[in-house]
Amino acid sequence: MSTLPDDSGNALEQAKKLKWRVTNWSEYDRALVQRGNLSLWFDAEYIEKNWTPEPNGKRGAQFKYSDVAIQMLLMLKALFHLPYRTLEGFARSLMHLMGLSLDVPDHTLISRRSKKLRVVIPHHVKSEPQHIVVDSTGLKIYGEGEWKVRKHGASKHRRWIKVHLAVDAKEKDIVGVEVTTESWGDSEVFEALIDQTEGDIDQIDADGAYDTRGAYEVAARRGAKLVVPPRANAVKWEVGHPRNDVLDEIEEKGMAAWKSESGYHQRSLSENAMYRLKQLFGNQLASRLFETQVTEVHARIAVMNIITYLGMPKSVVVDSFA
Repeated sequence: MSTLPDDSGNALEQAKKLKWRVTNWSEYDRALVQRGNLSLWFDAEYIEKNWTPEPNGKRGAQFKYSDVAIQMLLMLKALFHLPYRTLEGFARSLMHLMGLSLDVPDHTLISRRSKKLRVVIPHHVKSEPQHIVVDSTGLKIYGEGEWKVRKHGASKHRRWIKVHLAVDAKEKDIVGVEVTTESWGDSEVFEALIDQTEGDIDQIDADGAYDTRGAYEVAARRGAKLVVPPRANAVKWEVGHPRNDVLDEIEEKGMAAWKSESGYHQRSLSENAMYRLKQLFGNQLASRLFETQVTEVHARIAVMNIITYLGMPKSVVVDSFA
């Protein structure tokens, strides 16, 4: 049996706060300004080409508005925090200001179409093997207030959903997203997240919840190294399993040194992605049905990737103090 040593020591004495400086402030400043550019999100030429769907050759009436049109409206809704009725008026005014003679779906139709919409999340094509970091967070849904719970108790309705993300550590864009109820474990959706990631993967970082045989098998199928801290009191698996090498390294060098040498600290980028998601759109979803909650999350991720591609801050450590 191999046990993991406790090498934490006095963490408060060892920890240092780092001071950072943004090195591309001019570029990042322009990116922040571009986030509010309506022509970026509602491009006239693109709208004229894609507002109505192509004929599908099937019998019966076709949709009047394409999936692209509905997604574009839902992205505006997410970006500017608009209710459905306000979104309808907002889109009509944009059509008028841009001189486009195209109808806008009413708020009821937008809501109904969002139940089955497959949101297309923009991704950059990666020419190099990716370093992927994985994590999950919760978003609140139609929950009761504290007063109601205190007076009448909590209801049996779901109040949270889980959003599982796979993030490219280099570009910081989201390359995989799964939305589940809170009863799903992180490792249960790991395969689905990694399957969404296009291109080669060099390394995958995740927390101890992914210390499972299944996660190692998923990583091996993609030719990637899985970097996951083993659980407390972990024992070795069959001879030759890569997890055994991790146990040996931690036993020899300590957990802190293993994390540093393996690049595990890159996993914090997934936590940063969760922070950005909630900072941009809040911690709560407006939709009441699970199907539309999934669409709402995906629309937010689509917006978030575009914002990421506009420009992100590049920071370097300039000083530290205890």
